[in-house]
Amino acid sequence: MRLCVSITEKNLEDALVVTRNILSKSPDLIEIRFDLMDSLPHRLDGFKEITIPKIATLRSAHHGGNFKGTDDEKLKFMTKAVESGFEIVDIESDSNLVKKLKDAVGNAKIICSTHDFNGTPDASSIIELLVKNAARSDIAKVAFQVNSIRDLSSIVNGAEGFKETGNEFVIIGMGELGTLTRILAPKLGCAFTYVAVEPGKEAAPGQLDIDTMRFLGDDPVITGITGYPLSHTISPLLHNAAFRALEIPGRYLTFPAKEDELEDLVNLVIDLGIQGFNVTIPHKENIIPYIDKMDSSASQTGAVNTVLNRDGTLIGYNTDLYGVEMTFRKNGVEPFEKEVLIIGAGGAARACCAYLLEKGAKVYVVNRTRERAEALVKDFRKKIELLDMAEIEQRKFDVIINCTPLGMKGFPDTTLVDTKIFSQGQFVFDTIYNPPKTKFLESAERRGALISSGLEMLVAQAEKAFEIWTGVTPPHEIMMAAAQEALT
Repeated sequence: MRLCVSITEKNLEDALVVTRNILSKSPDLIEIRFDLMDSLPHRLDGFKEITIPKIATLRSAHHGGNFKGTDDEKLKFMTKAVESGFEIVDIESDSNLVKKLKDAVGNAKIICSTHDFNGTPDASSIIELLVKNAARSDIAKVAFQVNSIRDLSSIVNGAEGFKETGNEFVIIGMGELGTLTRILAPKLGCAFTYVAVEPGKEAAPGQLDIDTMRFLGDDPVITGITGYPLSHTISPLLHNAAFRALEIPGRYLTFPAKEDELEDLVNLVIDLGIQGFNVTIPHKENIIPYIDKMDSSASQTGAVNTVLNRDGTLIGYNTDLYGVEMTFRKNGVEPFEKEVLIIGAGGAARACCAYLLEKGAKVYVVNRTRERAEALVKDFRKKIELLDMAEIEQRKFDVIINCTPLGMKGFPDTTLVDTKIFSQGQFVFDTIYNPPKTKFLESAERRGALISSGLEMLVAQAEKAFEIWTGVTPPHEIMMAAAQEALT
């Protein structure tokens, strides 16, 4: 992977110092963002000693930069940069200077850039932009804000289509969702990708630093999580901590997707060779039609929270099952012959039902939407009893488990049941981990119950998923520490 480090210092002296220092990390190119300096330098002789290819960029305000000068000032400065040893200059595609600059810079290369900070066009429009930019320059560059999985898919398909022309190009997805395009730039066919000097010095949203990109290399293990929304998830912190601790070149990303984008996501996973991904609410059942094979854990629960991409064949697993088991073990609770109430009827509820039935518990379920609860009861061959809200207050339960998103960060901060159902000596488990203590758990604790958040379940299921994707068992203490730090 060819890396271009973007230098974003406020003055020439600092830019030269940072440039000289970064050479020890062997970047392939250097980009100097002159538009980010407080004022344009009069002399650029100091860059002549920098022997690797250098890009001079004077980005205008409507393309995300700070330059507010005239075209004549820009042309004069870019000409001076080439005379001072810059081998490449970057000019915006809508500038009137492209032809004049080409005549002025001699043998220097020109990058013709298009930026859209609002969104991403479709793949055919991306190809058209690249073709236009390539016709006017040596390297065509386009960068788009990625707001959805569909946007990401358009960028990947656009790159694939333009690659056939044989022209040099750089295509970038900006923002958190666009990070994948930077990491997998070689697979997209990019001439190089831009990186930051260090975290906090990013020139554009979604840019990673040079150390991280060197660590990842040309063929990293890419995993992630899908669901909608994903504001609550801390899974990237757990998995990326494990990748670092084990020195596995890998990155865990977020892939927020609505239900009608799941097909786009699956195609991206297969086309880009992504190793796999976790699935969270509301897609643990929605994802099943896109799965080629189901592991016994997924078949047993009727829900998938982990997908493995094995050479284009997608295999579904349910590591939540292991997470539930570890939660009961850590709290010293034996489910055999216990009266257990499960609140909710989604993917987490299915994992709890499967584990508890296997361990000999008597399981009851209550849900706001009766039809969904009836489907769960049917799938478990009526081994579960469905209750109405009014009925649960008349019963005594040994264990109560919340499997709804109520109380989770990003969701309504409330509970589905009356706190009267809690009592001394119960085990009350909330599958939510963020926040660490929901109103549901606070109410149970006040009434004397033993409580547990979903943290143990989260870490345990993450460990199992990591092992499925990499074949390596991650250190429990590393993942747990990352989770606890994220929640403090």
